Formats: sequence, structure tokens, C-alpha cells
Amino acid sequence: MRRSYVLQLATVIFVLAPGCGQDGGSATGGSGAGASVASSGQGGAGQGGAGQGGAGQGGANVGGSFVGSGGAGQGGGGGGGPEVCDGIDNDNDGTIDNVDVGKDGICDCLRIATLGLPGQWGSGDVFATWLDARSDNGAVSLNDQELTKELLDKYQVIVAQNLSEMNRTYSAAEVAALSEWVQAGGGFMTLIGYGDPTERTNVNTLLGAFTMSYGAQQILPKGGSSTIPVTGWTAHPVTSGVTSIGVDNGYPVEGTGQTLATEQGHVLLKAQEVGSGHVLVWGDEWITYDSEWTGHPEYQLELFWLNAIKWLTPAKNCQVDIPSPK
Repeated sequence: MRRSYVLQLATVIFVLAPGCGQDGGSATGGSGAGASVASSGQGGAGQGGAGQGGAGQGGANVGGSFVGSGGAGQGGGGGGGPEVCDGIDNDNDGTIDNVDVGKDGICDCLRIATLGLPGQWGSGDVFATWLDARSDNGAVSLNDQELTKELLDKYQVIVAQNLSEMNRTYSAAEVAALSEWVQAGGGFMTLIGYGDPTERTNVNTLLGAFTMSYGAQQILPKGGSSTIPVTGWTAHPVTSGVTSIGVDNGYPVEGTGQTLATEQGHVLLKAQEVGSGHVLVWGDEWITYDSEWTGHPEYQLELFWLNAIKWLTPAKNCQVDIPSPK
């Protein structure tokens, strides 16, 4: 199956600024029990950023901002000042690090990583350029690194791409680590359809923790040069304003979760809340391809990604407004 892929999602990850430690704040948040990761402040037991921020349950502090179920709490050091990427609710509006200087719908402080590799066909960088223009820092590609709590706790959103070229399969310990990370508030999204049926092995192993999977039969091959538009959408934050997105030789999404998109009787999108986290399973990968961004103005790809990233991001962390479509 040929792919006109050019959009290296793994090169456009948003990095959360490190925490600023305790600076005299006194507000008290939740009582979470996670460990502090990559922060000069005290994480884990509720102390994040300035003073005691709510760490939530079983997660970790990343730069003083909790990636887990309780959010970051409201550290009291902000005093109503402007919000910045420091793990503190500086403007006291109840949301940590909700910074979007460009008003483009992507939180400037958000930390995202990818698993596996992007597609290999085609040329161009429309999607990559779009994300680069909205992030303050570079990307984090985890590719085939071992999934551990220490690694996962550094990120708020993780997107799985092509996992078929790892020359290994995920272990039970890695599956458990991912499941616990999601339970604590992480957002996990998967893509599929890179051409080799064996690509389902690793991604289905990870999705098995959430009783979700991709079916074995490829679906919706494109006719001619155009992808098949998916037009059946269920109301949900991820699908708000979306009416059409193209697919080609994807796989049906099966298992637990709310069905959000269908075409010709096939399920293309499911969403599930797991503990305090979110799982989003999309039955194709053409949403990252330049041909879809530049050749199909009738598709709402940008809006879909804005919706998806925001929904996957932990509550009370990095939540910014999505601009109205142009």
C-alpha cells in the first residue's frame, strides 16, 4: 500500500518547561502520591511548583505540573500574574500552564511524544510545519524505547504511529506501565494503516490493556487518487465541527469505548475515558499526510487534531481555547 507520507509527527512535540521549585506559595492542592520527574520543585506528594500543588493520584510531577488525575492543583505563588510555563496557576484561573501566545489552539507548554515511526512515502512537511509553528520547543520521538513509569511520566500526550518495525514486541511490564500512566491522567492516541498487516501486533498489545484493538481486515481502500471521506460523526469534543476526513486501507476499530466515526458500516474512531486519562483510537494514518492537508480543503484535519490534542491533555493542565475555523 503506497503512502504519500511527509508529516513527521515525531519531530514536532511540545516540551513542558521545567518547574520553578517552591517560591513561598501556600495554597494546598490534592494529596497525590506520585514521584517528581524532571523538576526542581517537590513533586509527588502534592507539592508542585510554588507551594503545595495538587498532585492527584499515583502520577508524577513534570516540571512541577502533575500529569495525572488530580491536575496540578493551584499553587499559590502566582498572585494573579500572567500565566507562564512553570507548573503554577499564575493567574489563579484554576488551570495550570494554559498558555497560547499565538491563539492557535495548541498549548505552548504541552509535552507530547510519539511511539514508533512515521510513514515513509511522499514528500513535504505541511503537518510538521503546522505543529512546529505552534510549539516553543522541538519534538520527542520515543520510537522503540522501553516503556517505563519514569519515561512515560515526562509526557502528557503520547501518539503511537507505525509500531511494526521495532524488531520486538511490548512486554507485559510495558503494557502495565502505559495502562497506569493513562489511569493517572495521560492521553494515548493510536494510528494504523502503514501497509503491513503485522503492524497490528504491537499496537493491539498496548490497546489490549483498555480492551480495544484493530480488526484484521483492511477497509476503505481509496478509489483513484482520492481517499474515502468518513462522514458519519457522533457529537463529542474530539469531533466538534468535523464533518469529513479521508482514509485509505485502514483497519476497523473494535472493543470498548464510544464510537465517534463510521463509514460504510466500519468503525473508524473510538474514545474511552480510563481512570483520569483518555484513549483515542483512529483507524488510519492519512490524517498526518500532506496530500490530505493540501489537496482536500473539504476535510477538517486541523480542527480534528486541535480537538484531539485538547481532549487528550490532562484536565486542568494546558487547556486553551480552540479558535473558530477560518
